[in-house]
Amino acid sequence: MTVTTRQPGIFTGLSLLFPITLSVMAALFVAPIAPKIGEALGPTGRYTPAELQAYIGAIITTPALFVALLCLPAGWLGDRIGRRKLLIWCMGVYSVVGVLPYFLNDLRLVLLSRAAVGIVEAGVMTLSTTLIGDYYQGAARNRWLAAQTACASLSALIVFPIAGIVGARDWHNVFLLYLLPLVFLGLLLAFTWEPEESAHLGEEAMHGKWSDLPWGLLGVICTITLFGAVMFYTVQIELSAALKELGVTLPNGDYDSARGGLITMAASLGVPLGTVLFMALSQRLTLKWLFVLEFLLMGTGFVLMSMVHSKITFTGAAFIDQLGAGMVLPTLLTWAVAQLPFAIRGRGTGLWTATFTLGQFVCNNAALPSIMRYTHTLLPAFGVLGWACLAAMVAALIFAPTSRAAPL
Repeated sequence: MTVTTRQPGIFTGLSLLFPITLSVMAALFVAPIAPKIGEALGPTGRYTPAELQAYIGAIITTPALFVALLCLPAGWLGDRIGRRKLLIWCMGVYSVVGVLPYFLNDLRLVLLSRAAVGIVEAGVMTLSTTLIGDYYQGAARNRWLAAQTACASLSALIVFPIAGIVGARDWHNVFLLYLLPLVFLGLLLAFTWEPEESAHLGEEAMHGKWSDLPWGLLGVICTITLFGAVMFYTVQIELSAALKELGVTLPNGDYDSARGGLITMAASLGVPLGTVLFMALSQRLTLKWLFVLEFLLMGTGFVLMSMVHSKITFTGAAFIDQLGAGMVLPTLLTWAVAQLPFAIRGRGTGLWTATFTLGQFVCNNAALPSIMRYTHTLLPAFGVLGWACLAAMVAALIFAPTSRAAPL
């Protein structure tokens, strides 16, 4: 059954792919110029070194915190008033609050603007994914949802070096890049529409109660998603630290960012290639065998990363891990969206997105710190995560359903 008499074309899909890159922009536009902020504002004497470090860290991570907290409310509001309408407002506000730090020198005000970025980013991430679920069905939905993962990963490879170049002279200049989402907003206005069910959305939303969400199955999906997100973010966040442990350093012992960047780029290509592999296999394999393959790849990659001493072999191991990560995320997302009827799709998608984003905080503040109390260094901790993934593979072999993530 189609959800609208209008048929979405390729530009409709692309207009909903690009907004997902805003989650990458929120963190990676700022991370490369963080040292520049310290260099510029440290000598002013307005902040102690500890305050400066705390503010800079918060400026990078605050948007993700608000995304984790507000995706579910954003999905509920989209269910109530219309997904496209709210997405367009969020995209417009995102550019306005995103560019504000260009005019600011007070880190408290910059931090407030970053909180605002996170608030509207929650709506952008949740509602763009929800609209893909509204417009597309079956294999087409799988392809576009998987393409979101690939698009986010590829944009990370592009955004980080661009931000470093733009902010090389003055850290303020990076925030002018937040005008780019206005182009995405134009695509949304031109190639999307409110799904037909939204004509009666107020009435449907009243009937679409919270109790209508398949809480039991969504709980299982979100639990696996949290586990998968921790594994995904561990490599994304900690790879440079692991490479330093491996010996990717300059003669003075500092991390060699040039060589490390090349290795990170090579390993990260596994994520978009994993999404391509998912698209090729999602209509041929059941959830059981998809999960078995995905956790096998991630587990093998992590275990090898903890054991090898060659930088080339380490890069290959990280690539294998990211290949599995690139498969497991769209598997979980398409499985979740397939369970959600129109009236509650925003809320269900918001719950999944919040869970995935929460994985970043669990990775940084719980999972890795707990493991490293025993391993003391990062590379052996990768081995622990690898064996956890292999245990998940065995659990999938025993318990995972034999249905497909999303039916045709």
